[in-house]
Amino acid sequence: MSIMEAAKEAILVQDACNLSGVVHAFSEVLDTLWKEATRMGKGTDWVNRHAISKLFCDKMADLSGARSFEDFSQAYAECRKLVEVQASTVRQ
Repeated sequence: MSIMEAAKEAILVQDACNLSGVVHAFSEVLDTLWKEATRMGKGTDWVNRHAISKLFCDKMADLSGARSFEDFSQAYAECRKLVEVQASTVRQ
């Protein structure tokens, strides 16, 4: 996949409604971004902050409903509870 094709995929994915499809497409696009980053002597920040990455991440936030710090805080607390329940079950 070329960087142009990756950019096109980032635009097309804005109409997606399936989070797992977006994640799989993003994984493929990230391979392309990393090849480009390596070719240009760039690193993680370049890949993380690239416009293509931003479009994919925004779509994932949109589909998951993670749009505010409150959303993040609630999800983080729920995950912590799941971890704690699992840890206490293992100890017993």
